[in-house]
Amino acid sequence: MLKLETPSQGLLFFGLLYRSDLFTQEYLLQKVESLYGKQISFTPKFNPLAAYYSKEMGEENLLKRIFFVSSGAFPREFLLTTKLLSLEWEAEWAQEGKRMVNVDVGFLSAENFILATTKNYSHRIFLGQNIFADLTYQCQEGQFQALPWTYPDFKDQEKIEFLSWCRTFLLMSSKITTT
Repeated sequence: MLKLETPSQGLLFFGLLYRSDLFTQEYLLQKVESLYGKQISFTPKFNPLAAYYSKEMGEENLLKRIFFVSSGAFPREFLLTTKLLSLEWEAEWAQEGKRMVNVDVGFLSAENFILATTKNYSHRIFLGQNIFADLTYQCQEGQFQALPWTYPDFKDQEKIEFLSWCRTFLLMSSKITTT
């Protein structure tokens, strides 16, 4: 008889691009931590899509980027529910129908890093409720590797190294062994 195994848990990822004149890192961190517990934070230097998002969010020089990664593990099902909640946050923080905070949600496991998106594409898997999973990195030789469709702002080495470090943190904290 077939016995289904429960998949390993992973870390939740939050990538926030926000208007620094309207929101602080502390406020955003408190919002995330109130629901998902203690977070590891990282401020990437490279933000190539600031000009793109400035069309909606306002002055490019006011846009700041911060990453939060949960310090505790969550079931994989949280990717869908967390993405749905992030869409509510974006709507709550919007002004005149325009986002002032863009929230990317992802799931980091020993095997890969997945972002959740509302946009369908050939390589994306439907999760439900108009949300799709985008395989952003796969793990090879202990490091995350970008894929041909990885978003441009996730292809730089600084972000790959940070998320690979988070993977090591996950493995050490959960004592997962990989082959």
